[in-house]
Amino acid sequence: MNKVYRVGIIGCGGISRAHAGGYLGVPNAKMVAVADINEENAKKFCQDYNVERYYTDYVKMLENESLDIVSICTWPPLHCEMTVRSAEYGVKGILCEKPMALNLKECDMMISACDKSKSVLVIGHQRRFEAQYVKAKELINSGAIGDLIMIRNICRGDLLSDGTHNIDLIRFYADDQPIEWVFGQVDDRQKRTRYGHDVEDSSIAYILFKNGVRAFMETGLVTPATYQQAFIDGTEGRIDINYSSEIPIRVKGKGDAEWQFPELVRENPFKLEIVEMINSIETGKEHILSGRQGRIDFEVLMAVYESSRRRAVVNLPLI
Repeated sequence: MNKVYRVGIIGCGGISRAHAGGYLGVPNAKMVAVADINEENAKKFCQDYNVERYYTDYVKMLENESLDIVSICTWPPLHCEMTVRSAEYGVKGILCEKPMALNLKECDMMISACDKSKSVLVIGHQRRFEAQYVKAKELINSGAIGDLIMIRNICRGDLLSDGTHNIDLIRFYADDQPIEWVFGQVDDRQKRTRYGHDVEDSSIAYILFKNGVRAFMETGLVTPATYQQAFIDGTEGRIDINYSSEIPIRVKGKGDAEWQFPELVRENPFKLEIVEMINSIETGKEHILSGRQGRIDFEVLMAVYESSRRRAVVNLPLI
């Protein structure tokens, strides 16, 4: 008989409901408790998802519930502390929302704590499981557009909240090859904040992978694009992706006179990242969204800021 994994959720805001939808699709995962400093939020979540218990102190939940899996759905300044605490309490699967943390030292603390407790740390870049991005990767791998040359990714949203998805998807398309350098510019004249961290008005980044593939990324709250768009060029074709469009992906590949519109098989990406996490717990296989992969994404984000500060190209890894 398959083990049923006891799940706790920390933070009952909007993104927690996306996590809940994922867990509801996994037969061997059961949400047993939630924690939120706002008692009304916690009560409402329990009512909506038939969860038995709630706490206003997440540490009390960790102490009392013998949890197998925890989803961390709080603001980024709390991610490190909550991940480390969860690992110390023996939680075997930790799904932490993006951005992973607020600095690389925190990323390293999270990874170290999970290594010590043999916990699987997953960072919530679930876009890798969404149908249009999976299809784009399949097309690239199949040679449909020839050899990959250039990836352009544009998103109306700030670097830490949304650019982190952009970076992860750029690396996904490029087969997670090492990055050689980053050149970036950030404009934050309005000095706004979101989710407990600074957000820029606009930013751009130019990225060189060690295999020669290049990428361009634009983010910011004044970016004219829709939520997420990508343009992927190869030697013999192109793939366009528009997250907000009724036609989310189109391709003009080798020999195509007109754009083609691939059929997509859709599944809940939160469910898929949770299924993969349980598989990692049971087999020891590294998750595609592991803490180490999340740290690479975060390092690229930090390189964009550092390049803007220095007004120069920044080589990776950061020293």
